[in-house]
Amino acid sequence: MLTGLITCHLVTNAQQADTLHLTLKEAEQRFIDSNLHLLAARYNIDIAKTEVITAGLYNNPELSFENVLYDPESKKWMDLGYNGTNAIELSQVIILAGKRNKAVQLAQSQVKLSEHEFYDLVRTLTFTLRDNFYHLNFLQRSLGLYDAQILSLSRIVTGFKEQLEKGNIAQKELLRIQSLLYSLQATKKELQQEVNAVSTELKLLTRIDPATPVMPVWTEPSFSYHPLREFNYTQLLDSARAHRQDLLAAKENVRSQELNQKLQKALAIPDLNVGLTYDKQGSYIRNYTGVKVGMPLPLFNRNQGNIKQAEIRIQQSRTALRQTENELAHEVMQGYTDALNAESLYEGIDPEFDARFHHLIEEVQKNFVRRNLSLLEFIDFYDSYKETIINLHQIRYNRYRALEQINFVSGSQLIHL
Repeated sequence: MLTGLITCHLVTNAQQADTLHLTLKEAEQRFIDSNLHLLAARYNIDIAKTEVITAGLYNNPELSFENVLYDPESKKWMDLGYNGTNAIELSQVIILAGKRNKAVQLAQSQVKLSEHEFYDLVRTLTFTLRDNFYHLNFLQRSLGLYDAQILSLSRIVTGFKEQLEKGNIAQKELLRIQSLLYSLQATKKELQQEVNAVSTELKLLTRIDPATPVMPVWTEPSFSYHPLREFNYTQLLDSARAHRQDLLAAKENVRSQELNQKLQKALAIPDLNVGLTYDKQGSYIRNYTGVKVGMPLPLFNRNQGNIKQAEIRIQQSRTALRQTENELAHEVMQGYTDALNAESLYEGIDPEFDARFHHLIEEVQKNFVRRNLSLLEFIDFYDSYKETIINLHQIRYNRYRALEQINFVSGSQLIHL
């Protein structure tokens, strides 16, 4: 009876016209296409690419023109004629010491750093998405159990009220069943709030309308599926070192700081300024033309502060890299250990337990209605059934979360659920 009620509840929810039935693949596609956090983060890559363009540009040449404003002898303003005087100068800064190429290399490194940061965000949010998907699935199963129990107890309460009026049962029996019913309703309300919270986060990640109910569509793997046996800690650590985007970002940051140091040293070398000049009659001869070459003398400012800062930033980035490597190793070990524990607990479940236990509780209800069981025995069986099924749901969810954690800490999709 109770199993049928649970199935009926799930089917009824599935048939709601406004419910969105979502597979994990569909959820991930929605996430990639529509998540505003990802879309905003992608712009960081585009912004970094524009810095490469800027770094590769040459300085513009400079053209200046000078003309007499007022000639007191000829009483003329802006005299452009033969007797007037004017000068023209064209100059160009020539960048030395490979500053331009070094700036381009630094900007390109920043692009790679932005890409690693973006894909690390994808890794983090993908784990959150999958975790919410599995969590919502099992929470809805538990919610279905509560709905079925509440419906079943409501029917029993209705029947007991009729029996009480006939004098066949004591009022305390009715009150005890009603207390159990009210307790279930209160617990269900708390569970519904948790369902709403997880559902909201899932819809936010996939950009689904807040008013649209979501039902995960997912077939749980068979009990014989044990993917963790194919890996050990060393394999997972090697995968993490090769694919974890946060580690790759930390390595790229070291490279970026080293490139910045080279650029700062190059900036200590002055650039060359060359130009052509023409002076109509302001020089020692009329229509003077000349070549101009200039360079700042690096007597005082040789970019010492920025060079020193670049050296410190290199040491800082290398320290941060070692910290990231250390954290990564610990995360992989913790994820692997947690997954082994969750898998061990999961393997202890009898595959036939669900069916046998559902059958048992149905028989308990029948025998209670027939007065073959006492009220205390019925309540004890009922509480045991509810707690056992809820615990089984939690064990299963913990298992799949732990397996997804393996994918998360290893930086690659090693396990497919």
